[in-house]
Amino acid sequence: MVLTVNIGNTHTCIGAYSESGNRLLSAKLSTATRRTADEYRLALRQLLSIEDLLSEPIDGAIIGSVVPSRTEYLLTALHSMTNCRVLTVGPGLKSGLAIRIDDPSQLGSEILCAAVGGLKLSQPPLVLLCADTALSMIAVDQRGSLVGGVILPSPQTAINSLVANTAQLPQIDLSSTGPAPSVLASSSAACLRAGGILGTAFMLDGLLSRFEKELGQCPTVIATGTLPQAILRTCHFPIHYEPSLILDGMFAIWKRNQR
Repeated sequence: MVLTVNIGNTHTCIGAYSESGNRLLSAKLSTATRRTADEYRLALRQLLSIEDLLSEPIDGAIIGSVVPSRTEYLLTALHSMTNCRVLTVGPGLKSGLAIRIDDPSQLGSEILCAAVGGLKLSQPPLVLLCADTALSMIAVDQRGSLVGGVILPSPQTAINSLVANTAQLPQIDLSSTGPAPSVLASSSAACLRAGGILGTAFMLDGLLSRFEKELGQCPTVIATGTLPQAILRTCHFPIHYEPSLILDGMFAIWKRNQR
């Protein structure tokens, strides 16, 4: 069994795979800033136990992180559970992906893994939407090279910031179910929900049109992370949602780096 761990600013995603590539576990924890290595180990063991995987030997592990302050704690937890080598996504690992941006060292590990995972699902060109605290839109061109993209606040981050800096707007959760949003919303909560969903969807459609123009053909668009389904349904561009895209890409990188 191979463990994959992706540490994002808001969520930490955990995966487990058989060596043949079957996904055995896909779970999500909050990226708690005060969690110790022992607490991470306990959480990992509980997740494995829920899926009856606790007795399975751990033959490999790989970790990716955009939160350096949490990385060492999770590495310590993984090392306490297995004697195998734990890989870290970054310079020195082979990904099989050509990276054609100004400074590849600045590329977030989750974006790299999403691109690798996306190329396992579809032929390029691709646009990957990775949503957590930020919303990253990254392009892979017709030759399979990662060539750049844009980063903006995720819709929930934007709503949270707006509510925190106003006196009377209510807190809302864009991922909650509700009626189709309307620009004629008639309450503060409904107005916020409509603005968050419709505004983000129309913004994504506009940006995807620019991606299509600059890539020279219509890309396949794959989303992962916390982008609400209501936004995906509202977009005119077809967007495929793959909740385990980053973890799948991490496993592919682990396989490529076996000696």
